Amino acid sequence: MPRELTGWLNEVVRAAQKRKPIIKQRERAFYYLKENILKKKEDGLNPIIAEFKKRSPSGFMQDRDPIKYAKFMESAGVVGMSVLTEPVYFSGSYEVFEAIAKTVKLPLLFKDFVVTEDQVHTAYSIGADAVLLIVHILKEKELCNLFETIKSYGMTPLVEVEDESDLKTANDCGADTIGINARDLSSLTVSVEKIIQLIKITPKKSLKIAESGINERHQILKLKENGADAFLIGTALMKDPRKIQFFI
Repeated sequence: MPRELTGWLNEVVRAAQKRKPIIKQRERAFYYLKENILKKKEDGLNPIIAEFKKRSPSGFMQDRDPIKYAKFMESAGVVGMSVLTEPVYFSGSYEVFEAIAKTVKLPLLFKDFVVTEDQVHTAYSIGADAVLLIVHILKEKELCNLFETIKSYGMTPLVEVEDESDLKTANDCGADTIGINARDLSSLTVSVEKIIQLIKITPKKSLKIAESGINERHQILKLKENGADAFLIGTALMKDPRKIQFFI
């Protein structure tokens, strides 16, 4: 069961329910995140998903040119990009996502607080290859329905969990690409150790992506040793894109 949503989370979800969809013909080819991650692992490198975001409720703020940032990360060898599209608390937009989609040949994760099928259709229309689903904000039936809708479009559902209860719900819906968030969305506190604990009880067949709180290479190596397959990094790279050379 989802937690009771209060404060900024409640506001974000209510705004998401009201957003107008973009309905248009998809022009972009598909790029596959799982394939890129597995190839990078075979090469003995760390699969990094670089995130573009302008701000967050945790107090982060950083404005960069999205096109230059995306091109730089692609040339650096990231396996994909996550792009925030939530406008209220993250200053994201569909327009920025679409601009990046026209610029790079990388798997793109549509990162938002997805609660409607209209948002899934929008993600498909503007070129997404994967869509984030956050267990924290969805009832199990809603999660499972959105999960199947995303797959029906040929996109990958990345199901984000932050505790054991979330993980059980994700598994019950058949999720096999799991994002384990170090950040508690209610308190905004971060615990990278929590990722390790959840990896231990995540099915081995699932692709496990560590999210949030990664600032240094030693954290990546520790998470990798404990079973993480890939690493989604936003704040550290937005503050200093050059760090990517040390992370990969």
